[in-house]
Amino acid sequence: MTQSVIESLLSQKIGLDANSIGSHNIQRAIEQRMTDCAIANITTYLEHLQKSSEEWQALIESIIVPETWFFREQEAFAFLKNYIQSEWFPSQPGRVLRVLSVPCSTGEEAYSIAMSLLEAGLSSTKVQIDAVDISKHCLRVAQRAIYNKNSFRGSNLCFQERYFQTTETGYQLCEQVKSMVNFIHDNLAATSFLAGIQPYDVVFCRNLLIYFDSATKHRTIKVLEKLLTPGGLLSVGHAEAGLLLNTKFIPVRYPGAFAYRKPAVSPFSLQFSSKTVSKNHCASDQEKPIPDKPSSQVTVNIETQNLVKDSQANFLETAKTIADQGKLDEANQLCQNYLSQNPDCAEAYVLLGQVQQAMGQDEHAAQSFRKAIYLQPLHQEALIHLALLRENQGDVDSATLLWRRIQRMQKKV
Repeated sequence: MTQSVIESLLSQKIGLDANSIGSHNIQRAIEQRMTDCAIANITTYLEHLQKSSEEWQALIESIIVPETWFFREQEAFAFLKNYIQSEWFPSQPGRVLRVLSVPCSTGEEAYSIAMSLLEAGLSSTKVQIDAVDISKHCLRVAQRAIYNKNSFRGSNLCFQERYFQTTETGYQLCEQVKSMVNFIHDNLAATSFLAGIQPYDVVFCRNLLIYFDSATKHRTIKVLEKLLTPGGLLSVGHAEAGLLLNTKFIPVRYPGAFAYRKPAVSPFSLQFSSKTVSKNHCASDQEKPIPDKPSSQVTVNIETQNLVKDSQANFLETAKTIADQGKLDEANQLCQNYLSQNPDCAEAYVLLGQVQQAMGQDEHAAQSFRKAIYLQPLHQEALIHLALLRENQGDVDSATLLWRRIQRMQKKV
């Protein structure tokens, strides 16, 4: 009972969904903090926790387990380099590029951004990178900028020789890259997060939203939108891409990058509006003409349709929550079971496709997206997902046809 109170407080303070990491892991962190504080009773610990901001920070540090390395999901950095060379230089000559990395953990991502920008040809004086994390310990490690072998993974490690020096304590990052990053302690889930800050041109926020509860996810996406300049870029993790489909963000066509653009002010920019013919309803929810019937019968039909919609909405929310927690097998089975009883639900096929793609089952995912499109030919999310999937697979011709179809559809809206 007391642990559930602490979990609720963690949700309020840092937006943590306890199910995303498991209550047993939170329990272990609490028990470790109780041992460190020489407190034997969890109720007494809760009282201590509520009185001490230092203890809150210590508990958060115990719960957070940073897992990162240099150039993790390297496609995102390849896209950043390509963007600088093909778009930033021609359109923003001489202007300072502002980049945000949140959460920055122990600094590997922020420094990877800095190295990518140098490789793209930007001078260090034309870059400002702010790196933010809730963990003070992680920030101290990042500012020290000395790393062990665990931070260097993969086969392409040429940057290691170029930007690091081997020392007795580890690999020391060179001062040029180190000086490009400004580290900040802040909480993305707090209402005051980076209040009054100048907007950024690029924001990296990867593999964090999956740990937030539903309300914090939606609020954070709005915060990230405000933190971006018009036309600015947002990079997220592959498991978080689906969270942006019903927002103002426009997916960027670059294989494996999972990047999105905030709509520019220009009326000539392509904006994917949520107000399509398919909207967000399943095929069985589409408006159909009601034949002449007694008013009481019509009322019963409307109530029945509303019950069906409520049932579908509850299923989709439950399945999305399970998928966001990383329980992909469970989410996959839930979708399959639901579709066996509701084979005409396009939204369920879209969600199933997202789950299958996150599981690495690309062809199964493509089949699910195609079924959604068969049910609703103007289903925007299914079309976008399938187009991005084909691009990631290198099937440029199929992807191009799908993007043209989406553009034609948008012109009619």
